[in-house]
Amino acid sequence: MKYSKVRTMPSGYGIVTGRAAGSLPFGVLLLAGSALALPVESAHAQENSERKGEYQEAVSVPEIIVSARRRDEALTNVPASITAYSSDFLEKQNIQTFTDYATKVPNLSFQYGQGGNLLWSGDRQTTIRGVVGNDTTAYYINDTPVPASVSPQTLNLERIEVLKGPQGTLFGASSMGGTLRFITKRASLNETSGAVQVQGGATRNGGFDFDGSAMVNAALVPDRIALDVALGYTRESGFITRRFPDAASGELVSKKGQGRNDTYTGSVTLRVKLTEDLEATINGIGQTSKLHGFPASYVPLPAYRPLSYTVERDRDVQEYSKDRWGIASLVLNYAGDGFSVISSSSYFKRKIRELEDNTEGTNQYFEQDEGIDLGRPAFHVTSLSKERRLTQEVRLSFDQGTILPDLSGIVGFFHQNQRSYSIAPGIFVQEMEDAGLIPPYLSSASADTRKIDTAFFGEVYYELAPRLTMTLGLRKYWVTQNTAASTDTGFIYGETGMSENPAVHNTETGLVPKAVLSYEIGDRGNIYASVSKGFRSGGRQARLPDFCGDDLARLGLTVDDIGQYKSDTLWSYEVGAKSRLAGGRLNASAAAFRMDWSDIQQATLLPICGISFTTNAGKARINGAEIEISGKPFAGVPLSIQLGLGHTDAILKDPGVLPQAPNSRLGLVPKWTGTISGYYEAPVNDDVSLFVAADYSYTSSTKVPDGEGGFLSRQPIDMVNGNLGLNIGHSQILIYVKNLLDKRLNYGDQPSSSFDRRDENDQRLPRGVVSRPRQIGVQYQLNF
Repeated sequence: MKYSKVRTMPSGYGIVTGRAAGSLPFGVLLLAGSALALPVESAHAQENSERKGEYQEAVSVPEIIVSARRRDEALTNVPASITAYSSDFLEKQNIQTFTDYATKVPNLSFQYGQGGNLLWSGDRQTTIRGVVGNDTTAYYINDTPVPASVSPQTLNLERIEVLKGPQGTLFGASSMGGTLRFITKRASLNETSGAVQVQGGATRNGGFDFDGSAMVNAALVPDRIALDVALGYTRESGFITRRFPDAASGELVSKKGQGRNDTYTGSVTLRVKLTEDLEATINGIGQTSKLHGFPASYVPLPAYRPLSYTVERDRDVQEYSKDRWGIASLVLNYAGDGFSVISSSSYFKRKIRELEDNTEGTNQYFEQDEGIDLGRPAFHVTSLSKERRLTQEVRLSFDQGTILPDLSGIVGFFHQNQRSYSIAPGIFVQEMEDAGLIPPYLSSASADTRKIDTAFFGEVYYELAPRLTMTLGLRKYWVTQNTAASTDTGFIYGETGMSENPAVHNTETGLVPKAVLSYEIGDRGNIYASVSKGFRSGGRQARLPDFCGDDLARLGLTVDDIGQYKSDTLWSYEVGAKSRLAGGRLNASAAAFRMDWSDIQQATLLPICGISFTTNAGKARINGAEIEISGKPFAGVPLSIQLGLGHTDAILKDPGVLPQAPNSRLGLVPKWTGTISGYYEAPVNDDVSLFVAADYSYTSSTKVPDGEGGFLSRQPIDMVNGNLGLNIGHSQILIYVKNLLDKRLNYGDQPSSSFDRRDENDQRLPRGVVSRPRQIGVQYQLNF
């Protein structure tokens, strides 16, 4: 977070973890952790003179507060696997974008393009603990579920929480692998303060990068009414060069700056204390991102990595994407004697519009598959996607002793009404009409889906004996989906030029249980064992064109077999431990887990027709472990270090219709993830301190199914970042560098919305979302 000096809740520097990996005995883990400590700072900023005193003596590090069980509590009190980024860590490591933080969580990975969604702005998957695929990781902004491709800037965030393992009891469907939550800063009722920040720099082979933001918190009526406003603008310069022949002369023309991203972010929070017991919070948050061209280059096979950031195209077609989303929410919080009630009402709306150039692959299709030479005209696809979600949740929490002496818990009701609409209209092509092709456009398709999700849920915590607690959780859910009938038209649908998609109605209901047995270690941690169930709703997909029939036949399917896919489920078994040591200076955590996954919804790329579809594909078994340690290795030395390591072994036991051998690796799941970061700050005098921060993150190579029974190997992701600066009174200045080693990385290839381009060997030439080259810049921040 950029405004650490106005925080109102306890927060900490570093990745603060709820538990970590596995197979190591906990005593060994704690011995290793004795060299490190949890670098957490208090919620309120400290003056430099206070910092200086902290350098000279070892102090207990305050706990970070999380709400993983839908109530605020100390991280080490929660018997669950949690990695939390504090606002202080986000600021000190200069973390601002999804890639910045997603590469730093053990056993978390991400990829673009393998989810069957053809929108460049809406097709990013997050995988936690090997549970891969669309809608396996739930995303929340405060209490509002949002699509997993939503990436809020870190402006005005209090913290980011990553809950690992199934979270279906409290967070519902789509949390099979885990849940990622963005918690925004609360408006302070008794403090008026603010901050401004400007940042400027450059991307190698790109241009000028800029980030500017401003925030103010005003206690309009002390202890009663507060207003918090934050605004931000970020420009990430384009680093891709698009090269194409001039239409008149045929000479090559280069247009630089492709992949430029302009992001506008804003949030407004009004907090009102209506009575001593009742509080209301009205919040609005929104973001608009505009892509001028896509941050993508070709990743030719077999290397499957970007060799150049210059993209050769046949025609001058300017690609773009505009992604706008916003949330409005009202939260009422009543605090009674031994209990509390929270009502959260929110409305989420998103709109994505984009244009994609499909010239090369589409002309190759006409020439090689249809034997028609159209003169290689330009082909593009425009897409529009809209989504809205109306969400209501009510929760009642009760403290121990309110109902029974040793019982506490939470019960609640959840209801969400969701509508998704998308359309890709047909684009008239004169050359098709001249050739007598009917209709004279490639394709026109649309989909309109409504989903209603209703649930009752609860968890109770019963102290069986001193320090020994049993947690029992249950969620009863009802999910109804309705997809309207539609007609897809276009040349690709054969002689009739159309394909009928009948209306689909689907209703699911079920129970999601959870049980945890935990034992408190002193007053600074616990050991636990848990079992829980995760689930994901089924769905519908558009009918594939008939020319995909040969691909499907090799899988034993037809185009009529894959209109719907059903829900999938998994069972997770886990043991873990966490502890604070050395008078509160050290944090160490470990966990080992096993998951059995059935009827997997797996997106599969058909290699000839170049289109993905989703089907249920057998069973998988996932084993893994995590270890995370953080802290100050030397008492009285202002050095903070955190590290984490994750291992996942995901095996596809029964491949179903997938063209894979039994007991082969589950695709898109890296075996190893790891991160290490450090922060050093030393006083220069009473008003000035010097600091340096650096981090390294690693994700091992990933096997990507090629649709023909084999795999492509996506290169490891490793990234080094750092910054150096001065704290001067209430201001800060730093020099930063991101991607120090200037790595060219493939984050996943995005299938074309029409036909993929093919190389001289008639092999698919994928185009992938790639890493941004080295960035260097200067940042200035003023707190007041």
